[in-house]
Amino acid sequence: MPLSRSTLERQLQAANSDLAKYSKSLQEKGLTEAECKKNAQWRKLNAGIRTVRRRLQAVAETEANNAAVVQRKAERMAAAGSAAE
Repeated sequence: MPLSRSTLERQLQAANSDLAKYSKSLQEKGLTEAECKKNAQWRKLNAGIRTVRRRLQAVAETEANNAAVVQRKAERMAAAGSAAE
């Protein structure tokens, strides 16, 4: 079952928070941003963010498709109603 938009947005906020905390701890150790990107844990956290963003994009596309289907059905019903008169 696909996840809802609100669940995915909550997951994205949590993932961003985790990455920010970890990045801050790495920077406190004196690592530059380029060196942080080489860190396996940092890459894993960043991959989690990309995964959730991709899922959110899929949800948005599904919602747009569903809205288009509803609009086409309404137009078809209106056309059928005017043709019957």
